[in-house]
Amino acid sequence: MNKAGRANARVVRACCIALLYWFGAGAAPALAAYDVGGGFALSHDSNITAGSSVPPNCLNPPCADWTEQLFGGLGYEEHNAELNARLVTQAQIRHFAHDTYQDDRGYFLDGAAVWMILPQQFSWFFQDTFQEVMVNLQVPDTPANRARTNSLSTGPEFTFRVSPADSPVIGDRYGRFYIANNPGSNERNTIYARWLHKISALSTLSLNFEATRIHFDSTSTASYTDLSRQDSFFRFDRLSRYSQNTFDFGNSRLQPYGGQELKGRLVRYLGQWWPTPESALRITLVDQVSDAYSDMIRSVINPVTLTSVQADAPALPVSVAGAAAGDIYHSRRGELASLNRGVLFGYSLQAWVRRVDYLNSTAAGLDYTEKAGKFSLSWFLSVEAQVYALAQYTDRTFSSGEQDIDRSASVGMLYKLGRSLTLSVDAGQTERQSNVQAPYVDRHIMLVLGYSTGPLFTPRPQR
Repeated sequence: MNKAGRANARVVRACCIALLYWFGAGAAPALAAYDVGGGFALSHDSNITAGSSVPPNCLNPPCADWTEQLFGGLGYEEHNAELNARLVTQAQIRHFAHDTYQDDRGYFLDGAAVWMILPQQFSWFFQDTFQEVMVNLQVPDTPANRARTNSLSTGPEFTFRVSPADSPVIGDRYGRFYIANNPGSNERNTIYARWLHKISALSTLSLNFEATRIHFDSTSTASYTDLSRQDSFFRFDRLSRYSQNTFDFGNSRLQPYGGQELKGRLVRYLGQWWPTPESALRITLVDQVSDAYSDMIRSVINPVTLTSVQADAPALPVSVAGAAAGDIYHSRRGELASLNRGVLFGYSLQAWVRRVDYLNSTAAGLDYTEKAGKFSLSWFLSVEAQVYALAQYTDRTFSSGEQDIDRSASVGMLYKLGRSLTLSVDAGQTERQSNVQAPYVDRHIMLVLGYSTGPLFTPRPQR
């Protein structure tokens, strides 16, 4: 590992230790809730390499293999007058019985905290996401096409109340985006200023200015190592008991050092509705210049947790363009998501279209248009047993002319063996059709035995 990689690894370890210490010891543990758990997963894939050859143990694909995974983790949550915090972290070991891939270790962390040092005046924000993402979207999703990434954002925010309706806000964020063994890692510093005007008890209008300096490491494929960015936009936000609507309108200016200035519009809309305690609806529209860091840290418009159907929230992820180029790209996206969880049945539906155009000329051919949908259906047989079905479709067309169509479907059952133990089985099929790459079909089955002390940690593999 190079010096930059070691430095990023130290940052990740320091953040994990700080989170665990802060959440576990420094913020009134009597008011906090946490759950721990772990488990074992055994799975079989009929075509684990997705048709590709991985020497020396897969010379004649398709190649089948058994995978064993041992995992353990922690879920933490706290909400009081001084601290709002949540944390889910997990570590796991994976073993391939036929040595198709090297045995490895994986880590997952998703944490966020707001420490209100002086209520309504001075706060400190922290958010960190450590996970694995696909490196190249044109290559099937296999262990060889995954990379560890970490997105960190932290900094202070000061609020000054000049009148009952007006509040200037200034803040600073330090951010770091790390991709293991791949180009595109970078660090950034953002200074922002906002003027918030409260129109009513439910509505706020604000003028926002954000200035960011981004420094890419020496391994980046970009033709520049430094980039400055300025975002100016108006924001209208309305929050009620049953809905939230946020609309941003403005522009972005980017100045690569040694390159030509780039300008682009900034339009974002997030609408969320909770018509009943069991259902939620979300609409997202985005037209802006973005990057993998911003998408992963979810700093564009921080989504409100769909608390009424929190168990199904993983069915509605924030999409990321991919880590193949940790560079800047123009992103246009529209998304519709719906959740419902009744007494006997529940479902989640997500559909989206997206256009990604990289600004880096060396990423030519990686630009793509994506149309996708995902649907899940759950049947709650009893308090102990649940049956579910999942289906997903993705049609991705690249500027190079390549078109990849991915389909996946699975069915499964989750059964509670007791208060803390769960047993689940999942079987399904994944297939790809392409006008450039060879098609493939992979049939899989997975058995998971999990243990958890409570709902804050869900025992399941994170990769």
